[in-house]
Amino acid sequence: MNRRSVRRGLTVVAVGAVALAVSSIGQHPVTATPVKSTPAAATASNVPVFDHVVIAVFENERYSKIIGNPAAPYLTSLSTQGANFTQSFAITHPSQPNYLAMFSGSTQGITNDACPQNLGNIANLGSQLLGAGRTFAGYSEDLPAVGSTVCTSAGYARKHNPWVDFSNVPASANQPYTGFPTDYTTLPTLSYVIPNLCHDMHDCSITVGDSWAQANLDAYAQWAKTHNSLLIVTFDEDDFTNVNQIATVFVGANVVAGNYSETIDHYTVLRTLEDMYGLAPLANAANRTAITDVWTTAPPPQAIVNGGFEAGTALTGWTVVSGSAAVSTAGPHSGSRLARVGRLDGVTADSLLRQNFTAPAGTTTLTLWWKGACRDTSLNGYAQMVLFDATAATTRSVLKPTCVNDNTWRQVTAPVVAGHAYTLRLKNHDNGDTNVTLSKFDDVSVT
Repeated sequence: MNRRSVRRGLTVVAVGAVALAVSSIGQHPVTATPVKSTPAAATASNVPVFDHVVIAVFENERYSKIIGNPAAPYLTSLSTQGANFTQSFAITHPSQPNYLAMFSGSTQGITNDACPQNLGNIANLGSQLLGAGRTFAGYSEDLPAVGSTVCTSAGYARKHNPWVDFSNVPASANQPYTGFPTDYTTLPTLSYVIPNLCHDMHDCSITVGDSWAQANLDAYAQWAKTHNSLLIVTFDEDDFTNVNQIATVFVGANVVAGNYSETIDHYTVLRTLEDMYGLAPLANAANRTAITDVWTTAPPPQAIVNGGFEAGTALTGWTVVSGSAAVSTAGPHSGSRLARVGRLDGVTADSLLRQNFTAPAGTTTLTLWWKGACRDTSLNGYAQMVLFDATAATTRSVLKPTCVNDNTWRQVTAPVVAGHAYTLRLKNHDNGDTNVTLSKFDDVSVT
């Protein structure tokens, strides 16, 4: 068989793998020299919750041809910046079942690269994230259009794009790579990056793929380190050996750099991501243990609960003190949801949303975004934000009564003192005339 015909998707998102079950270890010979081997007990609380995870998948190269290879200087350097898994393995050959395994916890009985596969509403990582109020997207290079279901187009191959096979992942999540944002704060909770058949090393050299990785992934990798985010780079399979050992690297915030020798595979990485976001493990991922030994011991504290209002349709973490407040999907600042405060009927009322929090050690700033829908320039209708410092018994009007209606998100910041207890109040006042006043809030955080 021609070697290029079997090269499969190098998953450029560091496939942070979780330890294989003992029965699986026997199938994968151990060849790399361990530097660290300190696996910890797997509990969801031991996996940090990242704001953004990007998983890049490359094709058909064994571990030894990537890490330490002069032809792959960038991916080798990336392995020294984060957690490098020296015993990471794919599930099978060829490509397509490996992509399905990493995305749904099973090869779904698929043993070849035949296209199309239509797997219906079987649960998968994308549907799980969306069902939990998180966001998901896959960005495939050379995909001809958003939601396209074609099998091939230029350098795009559907066999490397598992989410298109499931009806419970919306077409809008199936994006061309040209849609990958340059403002990383607008990234989904979790996303995949799939290079085309040249840039993933399937049809072109390791050097070409390595250069593409540096040009397209490094800016995010460096940003992730200081923005509670993670890059996973991995491969779908090796170059068709029975060992099937691949490179998998985690780079980002809260990652302790080093070589890690526990045995992991695609199911391990999936289990880690599911534990990260409190999702039930799918199929074979339930038989794996989440990766817990690569993280710093204390994930960054999250002072504000549900600050992005992404926790489903409920205002989890917030209290509606008076009037009306609800989760809305109409034009969020980021993610898929925001909080809408204010009545829709124009009745005179103060609508007030509140959350109590304590500023963690090392934090200095409260940040949030708001957008007004106010047509009453006499300020009988307005938005207002008030921050009460219960420790110091002081009150500040973070946003004084303001009426704007230009469909523009505005950022508001205010200093906080670590250790102090606070109450944040998000208010909308409507004066009761026909010019209904609403206020929208999103992305509330303490950093």
